[in-house]
Amino acid sequence: MGCVVSRIQPIMSLFGRHTSNSQDNRAKLERKLYLARESPEPDFDLSDCQIRRLPTGIFSICKVFRKDYLYLHNNSLQSLEDGGQLSDLQLIKVLNLSNNHFSRLPNNIRYLVSLTELYLQNNYLESLPEGIKFLECLQVLDVSNNKLRSLISVLGNLKCLRVLKIFDNRNLNKLCPELCFATNLVTIELDGKNFIYPPAEITTKGTVEIMKYLCIEMNIDYTTPLHVNSNISPTQTPSTNYNVFEKQVSITWEEQEAKMIEQENKIHKANQEQREKFLSKFLKEQQDLDSEIAKVHGIRDIERQKLMRSIQKEEKDIECLVKNFIQVDRLKPEVVQQQLAYEQAEHNRLLEITRQNYDNVRRADILIAMEKLIENDYHIQYHKKNYLDDLNNIKQSLLSQESEGTQKLVQLLNAKDESRTVLIQQVLEDQDIQKAMVSSLLDRVDAKSWSLNQEISLISTHLARLSVIEQEKKKMQIAFNYNELLIQRLKLVDFLDDLLDQRNRHRKQLINTLKEAESENNIPNDFWLKSYQKLLDSAPKSLFNVGKLDPIFANYLLQEGVIHCLPFLAKSLICGESLLNISHESLKERGVSLSSDRESILRALKLYVEEKSQNNVESNSVPLSPSAPPSEHGQNCSGILNVDEKESSNVEGECVICMDAKSGVVFVPCGHMCCCQSCAQNELEGCPMCRTMIERTIRVILS
Repeated sequence: MGCVVSRIQPIMSLFGRHTSNSQDNRAKLERKLYLARESPEPDFDLSDCQIRRLPTGIFSICKVFRKDYLYLHNNSLQSLEDGGQLSDLQLIKVLNLSNNHFSRLPNNIRYLVSLTELYLQNNYLESLPEGIKFLECLQVLDVSNNKLRSLISVLGNLKCLRVLKIFDNRNLNKLCPELCFATNLVTIELDGKNFIYPPAEITTKGTVEIMKYLCIEMNIDYTTPLHVNSNISPTQTPSTNYNVFEKQVSITWEEQEAKMIEQENKIHKANQEQREKFLSKFLKEQQDLDSEIAKVHGIRDIERQKLMRSIQKEEKDIECLVKNFIQVDRLKPEVVQQQLAYEQAEHNRLLEITRQNYDNVRRADILIAMEKLIENDYHIQYHKKNYLDDLNNIKQSLLSQESEGTQKLVQLLNAKDESRTVLIQQVLEDQDIQKAMVSSLLDRVDAKSWSLNQEISLISTHLARLSVIEQEKKKMQIAFNYNELLIQRLKLVDFLDDLLDQRNRHRKQLINTLKEAESENNIPNDFWLKSYQKLLDSAPKSLFNVGKLDPIFANYLLQEGVIHCLPFLAKSLICGESLLNISHESLKERGVSLSSDRESILRALKLYVEEKSQNNVESNSVPLSPSAPPSEHGQNCSGILNVDEKESSNVEGECVICMDAKSGVVFVPCGHMCCCQSCAQNELEGCPMCRTMIERTIRVILS
């Protein structure tokens, strides 16, 4: 008849040579194949037949007769290749391959898109195929009692999976973390005590704890599975499969035989019409196929005739060539040589013409390519010109905006100056603020306070320089000399704490002195204002314009161990006099009694003057012009930085948090000076550079 059943191979080749009860198994297989073709039921049961290979064409039977359940368990199958194409099983919902000898599954299992239950227990599987991720309707997957070593990550794509059985796999001790994406998974049956990931204390608590653990590992939220009203099909276990050979206890053999005959008659009548329809359809398709074959044969006959004619023509040409060759052979050798020479000349002429044509074509291609290059260059120059014009316009607009911003800033500063004068007048009327102003003025005039401030500024500058150096090393990924920088920072922080304590104690002494003076005066209300006015009148104007102490000079004093003598040099530093005029006598007059201190001061002054002179020579060295005059060199050795030197010696780094303001806060104990005051007010737990816990902060102001 030409239907699918005719393609099934002989039953004898499906069993092994030494299979016991082979006759019974063959009869059982024939009976089940007959029922599969004749019964309208959706089951296709080939279980318990002890077959080693699938009958050819059973997948096509499932497609033609629209079967939903395919049972192949309790056999000796090792492969699914003999059954046909797996793409014919698109309608199969339940596939039972348990209790067989499968060691691997084909990747073409991806075509079973309607599959909801897959039973693979009691086999020899070592891994699952990647194509299982396309089984989007799969709800039950049983791979228990196999040889699995690991689970593939694509199991997380099975959004409808609700039951997963993986127990009795001795080499399996880890779950794939991607399994948490199968959000509808309700039951995971496994040997919890043998697992490493998740640990045994998690796997023994149940499916919910396992899914929560995997969700935490993948950093996603756990969602409870959706409730499904429809229960799992009763065909999910092999023991409940329909078996037509089981005898019913309450029905006799004759009644059962009569019912089977009646059922077969009904099936035969029901399938008679279907068979006739299928036969008519097949006859029609056969007629169409015969007509197509006739057309193909006609085309082939035409082509065959054309080929015969071409062969005959070629034979005639060959015959003519042979005759010509024989005639040429009969000619004299001189005639043959002339003819060969003529043919060689003709060949050379044609070859030269071909070369010329090739050169012309190549020249034309080169010209076209050059034109394209010139055109591209013109476009590039045009775009570049437009870009430069746009850039100049942007620069002009930025300059205009900057000038407007400068004008607004000047206006704002003028307004601030006016408001400052008003506030100063109001502050002068307050007695307590007058006290603070007098104490601050005394603090500024006092030599010891001035030296303490200069030392604090020097140490703060060193801390800022160390922080900037460490930032540059981190940018350049240089880890050399890191411990020495850390030790220097810690020592400088200790020195800074000590100097701040000394300054606070000295300020308290000055305030106590002012209070004692107030108690001795008869008119305490006017004392502060008079004292403040008196100090303002007596203080030199240069006192209020004192520059910043040169750190190079302070370093040399510190190296010589005479940094404590800095107050004795305050007069020269404040007045801006040159340090070259200082001698033993002048130092002795200013109160430096020890000769060793005076010699150390003079050595520090000498080293400082030499370095300053060397720096001035290097900065002013021009091949055609003389160096700076000596008078300017003398002014450069005053120990105080001018405006240009202040700008050049500014080592303040930017805040590593806002990248806008300058750093002005020292973190203790690490000693990093890498944060501005506004960012340091935030609740920082660790240093932004080294992540060390911050115990406290020191606010410094670099003058």
